[in-house]
Amino acid sequence: MFKSYLLVALRNMRRFKGYTFINIFGLSVGIACCILILLFVRNELDYDHFNVKADRIFRIGLRASLNNNRMDGVVSCAPMAQTLVAEVPEVEAATRVVNFGFPVFRYKDKVFSEERDFNVDSTFFNVFTVEFLAGDPKTALNKPNMIVLTESMAHKYFGDEDPLGKLINSDNRRDYLVTGVVKDVPANSHFHYDFLSSLLSYPQVINDNNWVSNNFYTYIVLRDPQSAEVVEEKINQITRRNAEPVIQAVLGISWDNFIESGAEYYYYMQKLTDIHLKSQKEYEIEPNGNIGIVYIFSLIAIGIFVVACINFINLATARSAIRAKEVAIRKTIGSDKRQLIQQFMTETLLLSAIAVIIALVLVQLFLPVFNHLAGKTIHFTFINNVQMIPLLLASILICGIAAGTYPAFYLASFEPVTVLKGEAVGFKR
Repeated sequence: MFKSYLLVALRNMRRFKGYTFINIFGLSVGIACCILILLFVRNELDYDHFNVKADRIFRIGLRASLNNNRMDGVVSCAPMAQTLVAEVPEVEAATRVVNFGFPVFRYKDKVFSEERDFNVDSTFFNVFTVEFLAGDPKTALNKPNMIVLTESMAHKYFGDEDPLGKLINSDNRRDYLVTGVVKDVPANSHFHYDFLSSLLSYPQVINDNNWVSNNFYTYIVLRDPQSAEVVEEKINQITRRNAEPVIQAVLGISWDNFIESGAEYYYYMQKLTDIHLKSQKEYEIEPNGNIGIVYIFSLIAIGIFVVACINFINLATARSAIRAKEVAIRKTIGSDKRQLIQQFMTETLLLSAIAVIIALVLVQLFLPVFNHLAGKTIHFTFINNVQMIPLLLASILICGIAAGTYPAFYLASFEPVTVLKGEAVGFKR
């Protein structure tokens, strides 16, 4: 029976080529636009999730105010990381990240000014997920004057040479030993680096014990993400203990008087996966996105899909009257209402399925243009977007059933005698 429905549907598609083209093309364009927007939304929501410990990584920020001067930034003091690891059992690991400027790196005749050079602790690789192509993450940055390059930088400076063990000069002042090569940072990371050099090269900076001087990005890994509030409270207890002597020495007042005067000095924690969309603080490493944009684009995608479905339904309904005589003849030779409904539902589901297939082709064709406009590097494959499959199947069912329900019941209710006489048709009373 289904084969018969399918053959009839294909014959009708050939018979009404203009209608078929307009309906399928309109729906496929709508679905393609919807998919592209959803890929953008998914990409925004997926920032930093490539890190294995993403749900347990937090960044420490600071709110401070004094004499109507306020700061809400994502920096913290030098001793924060090692103190938390030593004194807070809930903290599994911590690392510091800092940028000391834009060095000029030299290797033989290769000379480039670089903007994405960061100095980090050797524990950086205990916090973030970094794929090493060469070198050992346990020893890559455990001594001064060591540096790790990304794959693209290794090729840029060393070409086909093996960079391990080579020296690369920084600003004609310091030679770094290349101890590792890692994969380039994924595009959906809240910060990107080309070089990671050892913080041990700057002992006077990293050993500074000043709790009111904030120049570092500090990331911590919690053993249990549910303990975030407890850890935050402990951070500020430790902060008070270490910062109060400085406050007393500089301002001549106690910590309590400092707070009572309306001043503020408070560290807080941000989930790593919230940084890109929910952090618009001072001293961000890179500009972040905006969760509001994600909401707006999600609504636009839904709106486009609804409009495409309505257009599809309207065209299907408008054509229903043309097939009134076909229905009348089918009823005359014995087709019942259930069979007629199944026939029309099969046709609209087939049109929907074809529209979705064409939409997928359109997505592949226009994705490079979309990436250029959006400044993204989104790739679309079913392997990487498994969750898209049920959405596409749902699109077929929603469009097909919604477009086929009214015409199917409407046409199936015609009285054959009335239609064949050429009289007005309508629902059977």
